[in-house]
Amino acid sequence: MTGEPRVVIVGGGLGAVRTAQTVRDLGHRGEVRILSAESEIPYDRPPLSKNHLAGSLDDSALALLPQESYAALGIRLELDQQVVRIEPEDHTVVTADGTRVPYDRLVIATGAQPRSLGVLADRPGAFPLRTATDSRRLATTVRRGQPVAVVGGGFIGLEVAATARTAGCDVHVVEAQPAPLLGAVGPDIARWLRTRHEHHGVAFHCGVTVASAEGRPDGGERLHLSDGTSIDAAAVVVGVGVVRDTAWLAEAGLDVADGLVCDEHGGTNLADVFGVGDIVCRRTADGPAPVAHWTAAGTSARRAAHALLGLEVPDLPDDGFFWSDQYDLRLQCAGRIDRDSELAIVAGDMTDNSFVAQFRTDGRVTGVLAVNEVRRFLRHRRELRSTEEAPR
Repeated sequence: MTGEPRVVIVGGGLGAVRTAQTVRDLGHRGEVRILSAESEIPYDRPPLSKNHLAGSLDDSALALLPQESYAALGIRLELDQQVVRIEPEDHTVVTADGTRVPYDRLVIATGAQPRSLGVLADRPGAFPLRTATDSRRLATTVRRGQPVAVVGGGFIGLEVAATARTAGCDVHVVEAQPAPLLGAVGPDIARWLRTRHEHHGVAFHCGVTVASAEGRPDGGERLHLSDGTSIDAAAVVVGVGVVRDTAWLAEAGLDVADGLVCDEHGGTNLADVFGVGDIVCRRTADGPAPVAHWTAAGTSARRAAHALLGLEVPDLPDDGFFWSDQYDLRLQCAGRIDRDSELAIVAGDMTDNSFVAQFRTDGRVTGVLAVNEVRRFLRHRRELRSTEEAPR
C-alpha cells in the first residue's frame, strides 16, 4: 500500500477511462479501479452510427485503450460489474452480485441511457443505438441494403440515416418536431440539413408520431404513423433522447436533478464522491444543466481527476463543442443556440455545402456552426470563447 487514496470509477465509457488515465498521468500511485456494467472493454461510441455501422471500422478499432494498456497503467478494469448501491458512510459500493468494493474517492461515470418510446418498447424489430451490440445488430440490416426506419431526427438518428442511405437502404425518418434537429441548430440549419438528406433520397415524416406497430413476417416492423401513413422496415432505430439513471444515486443521499448535480470540478454534495460525463448536471445560475457530447465528457474527467487528488484544477473551458459526420458533410458547432437566436452566414454559402454560421442573441454572438470549414471554424470558435470570457 502506498497510503494514497483508492480511486473507484463506476462506468465503462469515455469519462471513466479518461479519469483513470488522468489520475495516473498526475502521478497517483494508489489503486485505480473501473467497474463497468458492460461485457466489452471500454470503447468509443461516436463511430457506432457511422464507420463502425458501415463496416469500415472493426470492433478492435473501437477500443478507447488496448486491453493490455490497463494493466500497464495499473488500472484494474472489471467488466460485467453493475453497481447498484453506494454506502457513503462506509465508503463502499455494492455490485449486483453482492460484492462490496471499498473506495476513498468515488467517481460516477455511468453516462446516459436511451429514452424508451412506449409504442415501440417491446417491439422485436425496434431498438436504440447506444452500444456496440446495437451497432452490430443494425449492421446486419444496413449492409444487406434492407429498409431502415429512424424514429427521432437527432444527431444519432441523422447519422444512421446517412450511413444506411449510403449503403443503399431505403430510409424513413420520423420526427415529432416540424424539422429534424430543430432545437439543436435552429430552423434555418434544420431545413437546410433536411434538404441535404432528401437530396440523397431519405424520406422525412415530420410533425407526426408513431401511433402503433406490428411485426412483419421477415422479423421487421410496420409502423403506423399519426397521419395515417405506414412504413415497412427491416429494422427500426429509436433515437428520441436519453435519460439518466439517478434513483440509486438519490438513495445514497446524492443531489440529483436531470442527472447527478455537480460543481464545475465534478464535486457532489457528498465528500469524496465525484461525477463525470453524461450522468452529470452542472450547477449554473440558471439551474442544473446536463453535460453532453463527447468532448465535454473528456474535459469533465480531467477536471474531476485533479479535484479528487486535491490538486489545482486547470482552466478547461467547455464551450459545448460537438461534431457530426453525415455523407460528405462535417458539421462542427460550439456555444449555444437560443430559441430566439438570429442566424448570420459569415463565410461561404449554404448552397455550396461549405459555410460558417453565427448565432446571435441580443446582438451578441452565442454560437457558431460550420459545415466543411474546419479551419474557419477553429478561428470563429476562438473568437466565440473570447467573447464569452469578456466582461458583460
